[in-house]
Amino acid sequence: MNTNSLITDISFLYELSLSVGQSLDRKENCKNFLQTLMSRKNLEFGGVWIRNYSIPYSAKTTGYTVIYSHPQIKLEQTYIEDSNFLNQCFEEKDSFSIPLTMEAREAIGFRKKERGVITCYKLRELGFVVLYSSAQDKLWDEIEQRKLKNVINKFAISIKACLFHEKSILDLITISKTQKELEKAKKEAEESNELKSAFLSNISHEFRTPINAIIGFSNLLKNQDINPIEQKGFIDNILNSSSKLLKMVNNLLYVSKIDSNQLNYTLKTFKINETLRDVKAHLNSQLANKPQVNFKLVFPNNSEDVQIESDRDKLIQIMDSLVDNAIKFTNTGNIELGYYIDDKSIPVFYIRDTGIGISKEKQKHIFEVFRQLDYEANRKFEGFGLGLTLCKKLIQLLKGEIWFDSEESVGSNFYFRLSGNGRVQMDLLNDTKPNSNDNLGSINDLDFSEKNILIAEDVRSNFNYLNAIIELTDASVVWAKNGKDAIQICRDNNPKIDLVLMDIRMPEIDGMEAIKQIKDTNKSIPVIVQTAYAMNNEREECLHAGADNFITKPIDPRKLIQILQEYLQ
Repeated sequence: MNTNSLITDISFLYELSLSVGQSLDRKENCKNFLQTLMSRKNLEFGGVWIRNYSIPYSAKTTGYTVIYSHPQIKLEQTYIEDSNFLNQCFEEKDSFSIPLTMEAREAIGFRKKERGVITCYKLRELGFVVLYSSAQDKLWDEIEQRKLKNVINKFAISIKACLFHEKSILDLITISKTQKELEKAKKEAEESNELKSAFLSNISHEFRTPINAIIGFSNLLKNQDINPIEQKGFIDNILNSSSKLLKMVNNLLYVSKIDSNQLNYTLKTFKINETLRDVKAHLNSQLANKPQVNFKLVFPNNSEDVQIESDRDKLIQIMDSLVDNAIKFTNTGNIELGYYIDDKSIPVFYIRDTGIGISKEKQKHIFEVFRQLDYEANRKFEGFGLGLTLCKKLIQLLKGEIWFDSEESVGSNFYFRLSGNGRVQMDLLNDTKPNSNDNLGSINDLDFSEKNILIAEDVRSNFNYLNAIIELTDASVVWAKNGKDAIQICRDNNPKIDLVLMDIRMPEIDGMEAIKQIKDTNKSIPVIVQTAYAMNNEREECLHAGADNFITKPIDPRKLIQILQEYLQ
């Protein structure tokens, strides 16, 4: 070997040695070493394979995984199985240089090439390094291979250090995560015990109160001198207390049965409107104690014969509990029980109130067992916090879902359905008590006789309902049964359309696209969306499409008239 060649080798090995161990990050460490080696040796590919059992927290325990390769596209896969080929090649020596045979390509998962040479170095017990050149004359003899032996050993030690460093960090993360999980579990257990203690204390109080009334008034009835009016009052108190006690016991038994899969249900077909009227009848005594609260049943138009197949008794129990909650937490204002038929012909029930509402931080807990909004000794509201838990469990038993939206000091809206999907959000009720005269007389004073209103609605019953309201204003109504007809009527503008009531879910062309095309033709036409869906994202999409306003089903006639006045007067 001449002097120049020796100096070149020493310079190369020195540079290569300096590239080792510059980082404890295994990829960065491999990059520094391999790219230096490849650039000086004119190589086209380099990769580092590590045994999986040496990689911290690896899911595999056999075979090898590539922890770094350059360029990555040369590989068909990053994981390879143990192979007899590799074992035989490394059996007697720590390095070899051979033509890239089919067997070699399969063993290292290398992309198939017709020619080339690979040189491999064993990284002690960790794995191996592969170097590739497409030139057939790049075979390294034993002397050439030995030149890199010391640096390769140093590189193997640096890789081992990187893996040890990585394991140490992962161990710390795992320990930290485990500690956090233990702390969280401990906190949840402590909270659960506190909740159970509070629940037991509360249930003891709630049971003792009606029992005390029953025993007390029963003893008073023994008095021969009480007059008939007092006697009736005592009996009424006993009956009311007995009813409360029975309801609490039943709720506890229901929750227990559901949790143990012992509660069954019976499906039968029944009319929804009759069922809701029965619910109102059950609650008349409670409503009588809240004269400042106006209770209202809301049915869709032409819905007297609407039926549903479910367990009627359990549906009544769910509604009873939800309305009972609304009455309990509403001192003045309105409570509304109703339903609407969604675009898939499925009834969605709702209970709305202008009560105390639920704070944001408490909303995520309201369906949990043992939970109640207020557990203090001086809390204002009776009950022991099983009502909403039971409602959710019964609804899930009937294959349905329940959701709500609420604002503290404004009110709450609870919704549930017994099949289907698509949650909605309605506006919270106004807490102003409506006039006892609930007719539409004041609407008759309006005169829109020179106005033409287009109703884009594919369901006849919904059109009939909107038409009946608009007829009170003397406006003329044009009916479009799909989005395509609505667009054409607005383009023809004969008669001149002054306002559009647009449904979203329609055949041919949906409402959203129809709004865009109508606005492209005539931006001055007010378009009011009327739909059963009122999710925040849909509201934004409608307004973005060009809609001027938004009204949700079930549609309040007064609210619709207010919107018509706003855009037509």
